[in-house]
Amino acid sequence: MKYLIVAAALLAGTATQANAQIVTKKFQIVASGFDGGAPIGTVKGIFEFTYNSGAFITPPAPVSVTGFNAPYAGTALFSFNKMNDMLTVGNNIGFGSYTLSPATSGFGFFLKNVSTSPNISSFGYSTGAGKIWYASNITVSPASAVPEASTWAMMIGGFGAAGGVLRAARRRQVNGQVFA
Repeated sequence: MKYLIVAAALLAGTATQANAQIVTKKFQIVASGFDGGAPIGTVKGIFEFTYNSGAFITPPAPVSVTGFNAPYAGTALFSFNKMNDMLTVGNNIGFGSYTLSPATSGFGFFLKNVSTSPNISSFGYSTGAGKIWYASNITVSPASAVPEASTWAMMIGGFGAAGGVLRAARRRQVNGQVFA
């Protein structure tokens, strides 16, 4: 009986790991069409999420945010819900929900159909000045991948090394013979 329980536990762990897949998604979000008097007419930013697509639901985790022009207090977080194929994003989130307060600067949105054709059903933000603004026009697009400076340096160094090897090989040729 003891061996049966251990075997079942091992199989369950193997099945879970087989379904587990770490996914990184990077999207550019542009939201506009806010109510009159909104201090920021167009809110935009790039959000990068890394999560386990095999997990039913992921607890709130930090999200990488660049170029976001709306103020928010605290840390930007996200949670993935596999059943709805949805990311909940904001600075005050729970499992499948976000909370905005007119008294605190913050933001929140639902990114649906993450694995197929992403779209946002609602986007809101607050500057902490007593009001929450919601967008009527929201676009989501994959963020362009721009290599980091270290990647460029490695690539240029690699080309230089390959060129050096080719040049050295040419110098070793004497009368049509190659000496190794």
